[in-house]
Amino acid sequence: MVEKIVVFGYGKFGRSVCAKLKEIDCFLKVKVATQENFDAAKEDGLDVEFFNIYSDKSIEEAGIKSASKVVCAMDDNHENLFLALSIREICENAYIMALSNSINVTGKLKMAGVNRVIDMYNLSGLMIKNILTKPVASEFLQGFINHSHSYIFKEYQVEYNSKFRGRMVDEIDFEKFDIIFVGMVDLEKGKHFIFYTSGQEHKIDTNDTLILVGEEENINRFIEFCEA
Repeated sequence: MVEKIVVFGYGKFGRSVCAKLKEIDCFLKVKVATQENFDAAKEDGLDVEFFNIYSDKSIEEAGIKSASKVVCAMDDNHENLFLALSIREICENAYIMALSNSINVTGKLKMAGVNRVIDMYNLSGLMIKNILTKPVASEFLQGFINHSHSYIFKEYQVEYNSKFRGRMVDEIDFEKFDIIFVGMVDLEKGKHFIFYTSGQEHKIDTNDTLILVGEEENINRFIEFCEA
């Protein structure tokens, strides 16, 4: 039986999701809130319609009750959260997937009844970990970052006067600065590098080293904020 999948959103997230879904045998319907996203989906040959995120009737008319899966792929994390809450209220049996690029919103989405959250932040960190543990791929990635994009790796050694000294890593909203925290050298645990995805908790102390990925301007903004 062919799955029916409804995707809400066709921005940077939704477009990527739909591109992959087009590769499998499924009935795909896309719901968008802006003319720009409508035109983009139409140009890509998709079955697309407008919807009003603030109207339960409009959301229900998307066919969520008969869908195998519903994907909340709006570019705005809080819109995904609002949408997920509305869908769960309308259809308690819906299988909801949602994308998130915020650690804080990921937890809220799970509390809202989302069956599966695709955490773009942690996924990025995990992908970087998997690549960096393969020497050949690591060399390729470094060249890719240096020559093809404005993203860089940067080490930040925590100063005594840092705002984050004494705080736990999980308390810091790196996403607010548009950077990815890959891992650190936590001197309390030794001098070896520890990936963030290891699941261990870490307190930030003076002379610990944080490994960051992002645009140089954003990383420098983060460092300036730490030391201001």
